[in-house]
Amino acid sequence: RGLPECTDVVHDCVLFLGAAVLWALWTSLTNLSLTGPHALHVNFVGLENFSRALTSSQFWNSVKESIVYLVGSGIVGQVGLGLFLAMFLRRIPTIFRNILLTLIVLSWVIPEIVTAFIWSAYLQSPSGLFNQVVHVFKIPPHPWLFQHAMAFLILANIWRGTAFATLVLSAAIEAVPKELIEASYLDGCNRWTLFSKVLIPLIRNSLVTTLVLVTLWTLSDFTLIYVLTAGGPSFSTDVLTVFTYQKSFSFYELGYGSALSVILLLISSGLSLTYIKVVGREY
Repeated sequence: RGLPECTDVVHDCVLFLGAAVLWALWTSLTNLSLTGPHALHVNFVGLENFSRALTSSQFWNSVKESIVYLVGSGIVGQVGLGLFLAMFLRRIPTIFRNILLTLIVLSWVIPEIVTAFIWSAYLQSPSGLFNQVVHVFKIPPHPWLFQHAMAFLILANIWRGTAFATLVLSAAIEAVPKELIEASYLDGCNRWTLFSKVLIPLIRNSLVTTLVLVTLWTLSDFTLIYVLTAGGPSFSTDVLTVFTYQKSFSFYELGYGSALSVILLLISSGLSLTYIKVVGREY
């Protein structure tokens, strides 16, 4: 009974998402702009936008900053910390587990724009809460977002997004039969062997899914970064999403911005396929 409805949903997704992707691909091959003569008279330029990006030092700086942001806040931060918390939660009493999960989820359900303004106020110099806290340890006030912008962006994104990985991986670990874990201990497995040789292979599907989704979300993150630093200072947090936005809507180069979006899509897809291949997920 639900099959026709499901087919309609898939059809609508393919129609709207496919049309958007095709439009972005076409636009990336043109010199379309928001203003000026190229807003009305669009010319086909082929791979010129892609060539321009690949020979731009600012583009490669954005790629580097995106990778730093992804590894720090996504892979190590959200997935790594989420896996650690999931392992920790299975070893504590239920009441404390529920309290900790509630606190973790609260940071996730807050809208991203609110999270950005919370961290902006928290790191404000000299009157922000962070400066008030470190003042107790005789550390003078600092403009933290100016001096250590990427580090605090990574911390903010970890605080906001770790809940997803924690919930998914906790559910996966809880689904592992307790008899199997007990049998592993009886066979002489220590905690590291149990973790690396038993749990990780059993939850690899959930782990790959989490890695793929967190990677896609982190690479496409814009609001948090733009509100806190807008890519600065000195392009130190100018990730690909911010770079694409600036080229598209500050310099009005929609064709070039579309090419950057396509490159970002290719990077995200390549990383996702790498996770699947390395972790060995079976379909």
